[in-house]
Amino acid sequence: MADRLTIRAATEADVENIYKIHTTATRAKCITHYSTEDVNVWVARQDTTKYLPFIKANEIIVAEHAEGGKILGFGHLTSDLGDTKESDGKTMQIRGLFVDPDCGVKGVGTALVRELEKRAKEKAEADCLIVRSSLNAVEFYKKCGFVPLEITTHQMSEQSCLQCHKVMKTL
Repeated sequence: MADRLTIRAATEADVENIYKIHTTATRAKCITHYSTEDVNVWVARQDTTKYLPFIKANEIIVAEHAEGGKILGFGHLTSDLGDTKESDGKTMQIRGLFVDPDCGVKGVGTALVRELEKRAKEKAEADCLIVRSSLNAVEFYKKCGFVPLEITTHQMSEQSCLQCHKVMKTL
């Protein structure tokens, strides 16, 4: 399927599809490593308006089927690292990468990662990418050449704190 994908910058018209993929993938894939309560808190935090500033900043890309335009996944690349620095050069972060769970394993996620890597190198001259990966996605990132660094946490609410695995790839 990866050969029948078009990857492009997201537009405001994509917001509903991005939201649906984000929440559906979170429910379907993350439940294997997180409690139902934590997944519900994670999904409840999402709403369509949260994506708009990132779309306007040209930080979100979408993968769509070349023959019909159905959006199959999205990725979010940002230079916002919070208070961490991972290399001596320019580091960027994949803040999110989600694929429609109905796609199965067809190369959509890998195609998105490769495009985000390309954009990080070409547009921002980055030499390093980090991801604060959900635990269920660590193996995927390893297959894409990322190296696990450390377990971190992500505060979802006052009651919910998710473990994540920080991974890094030198570009």
